[in-house]
Amino acid sequence: MNVMVSLLSKKHGELKRFLEKYYLKELEIDEDLQEWICVYNRPLESIDLISTVIDNCDKYDILVSLQLGDQRVYPVTSENHNDVVKGMFSLFYEPQDS
Repeated sequence: MNVMVSLLSKKHGELKRFLEKYYLKELEIDEDLQEWICVYNRPLESIDLISTVIDNCDKYDILVSLQLGDQRVYPVTSENHNDVVKGMFSLFYEPQDS
C-alpha cells in the first residue's frame, strides 16, 4: 500500500521555500504552487517529511495531510501527529529477521 502526502499553503512561495530547505537544494517549482503531493511506496519513509512540517509549523504556513491507498484523506496536526506516526508504524513496520 502506498501513502500520499499532500502539502498545502495559500501563502505565496511558501511551499517552494519549505521544500528547498527540506531537500537542501534549489527546486524548479513555481512560486505560486499551492499544493504539492508526494506518493511513497514505502509508507514509513513519509514520516520524515510529515514530522518536519509539523516540527516547523511556527516557521511555515503549511497544512499536511495523508491518504493511505484509496482511503480518505487525514489531516495531520500538532495535536494528532504522534498518534499518526504510531499508527503508521503499527500498520507498516515489519521487523527484519536476524
